[in-house]
Amino acid sequence: MNSPSRFAPLFLILATLFTSALLAADPAVPAAPATPAGKAKHVVIVVMDGLRPDSVTAEDMPTLDAMGKRGTFFTNHHPVYLSTTEVNGAALATGMKPANTGITGNVEYRPDVDLLSPVDTQGAWSAWKGDELTGGKWLRAATMIERVRASGGRAVICGTKGVALLWDRSLKNRTPNQPIVVEGRSIPGSALDPILPEFGPMPPSVHPKYFANRAQDHWTARVLAEKVWADDSAHGGGVGSGIPALSVLWVSEPDYAQHGAGPGSKTAKSALRSSDDCLKKVLETLEVKKMLDQTDVMVVSDHGFSTIAATIDVAEELSLKGFKAAGAFLEAPDKDTAVVIGLGGSVSINVIGRDPATIKKLVDHIQTTPWAGVIFTKEGIEGTFKLSDSGIDAPEAADIIVSMRWADAAIEGHMPGVLFAEGLRRGPGQGMHGSLSKFDMHNTLIAAGPDFKKGFQNTTPSGNSDVAPTVLKILGVATKEPLDGRVLSEALEGGGEAPKVETAVMKAGVAGEKKWQQYMKVSTVEGKWRYYDEGNAGEGK
Repeated sequence: MNSPSRFAPLFLILATLFTSALLAADPAVPAAPATPAGKAKHVVIVVMDGLRPDSVTAEDMPTLDAMGKRGTFFTNHHPVYLSTTEVNGAALATGMKPANTGITGNVEYRPDVDLLSPVDTQGAWSAWKGDELTGGKWLRAATMIERVRASGGRAVICGTKGVALLWDRSLKNRTPNQPIVVEGRSIPGSALDPILPEFGPMPPSVHPKYFANRAQDHWTARVLAEKVWADDSAHGGGVGSGIPALSVLWVSEPDYAQHGAGPGSKTAKSALRSSDDCLKKVLETLEVKKMLDQTDVMVVSDHGFSTIAATIDVAEELSLKGFKAAGAFLEAPDKDTAVVIGLGGSVSINVIGRDPATIKKLVDHIQTTPWAGVIFTKEGIEGTFKLSDSGIDAPEAADIIVSMRWADAAIEGHMPGVLFAEGLRRGPGQGMHGSLSKFDMHNTLIAAGPDFKKGFQNTTPSGNSDVAPTVLKILGVATKEPLDGRVLSEALEGGGEAPKVETAVMKAGVAGEKKWQQYMKVSTVEGKWRYYDEGNAGEGK
């Protein structure tokens, strides 16, 4: 743990401010009846990992900036909490909140999968093992890709990052013209046969503090645009079978560069241009194929970003306070042991045996720390919110989840927004996300195409869980069960006026010597759909 004296001024700043990937014949995702479709024949989703909306400028991202001006810019867009990649990858893929995807962290303690160590929720082995144990329910909701295929459409995903696997996990019942290409590998493996001789393997990664991950992202974008989208005649009906109903491209930047050098850094700006060039490749390919006017293109990010002001090793601190706490084990952990998982801007704690007294003692201590922002517990212990208050009450969720404290301040050379980060992997000046900071909880959505309003700024709150319902509506794919997200009808041509929005501030606290207070600002659309604007220690406004 960093010594308190090392970052005491920073304390003051912060304190004061594959359901299996299914073909149409697979009964697990039955084809729903058709629904009136939009004008577009194709939808392309480009996920620019970690892109803040205030990074979209004519100077740094000319292609995306122009797209936002000619189409619809969602100026009040949100990730789900936790504002991390896998949690929001699942929400984007399914249209569901974490409580109903089952993914509440990039890393989780799932003792049925691994008793000794937390597991990576996007990991190929974790997903395979989780699906094996749950009958294909590692994600407890079907993805857009699964639904489009079940309705008879074709869908593909290409991703530089492993999170793409969450959208399409099946290792069976696959055809070469509907591949997933993730981290330079593919399912089925034969999908790379026409790619590797010309493109070679995915290039190696680079040091994110000094370089943008341009080579890997551009390799992935070229695979989609030049190979997966190639005409049948070019590849005999294999990987290249033309442009499908749904295409997803997930690039790693500006996430990697912002982690390495911080948002607003020279490296991060280079990463912005890299992602913008990937979008340019997509748009130019659609134009060459004379498909641009038949395609809705949506550019979305999974979360926002902040700069690290200070770090804390929560497991070590808890151990020094007399708790049994660790992040991994050599043998089965004892009862009442706290399994501490650092999630960057948040931390989750599982208590073996879930003893209420132990959980209460942990919460009592956390409420005295300078690094805690908002505390969630299953039952809503005094001074905390319930997990259900932020839609993270999945059966698999931890007993305690803490969003780290943040401040509306800036470190020189970086964009506004600083926070405490859990863990010592990165340090002050580098970037992090995952908290309820307003800088983490506002991300990017820009859409253009025949179904979206032209030159429109949508100020109505929207969120990542709304992307899937909107895409499925455009493609005419109905769902038998309701999704958590909503169709963004106010941004669609002929979709009507903006819906009613109400904003409220939730508060929880403990009176007396501790004087703990926390708040969470929540916007609600039409009394039903909730979006989390920010949350922190203190009274809030």
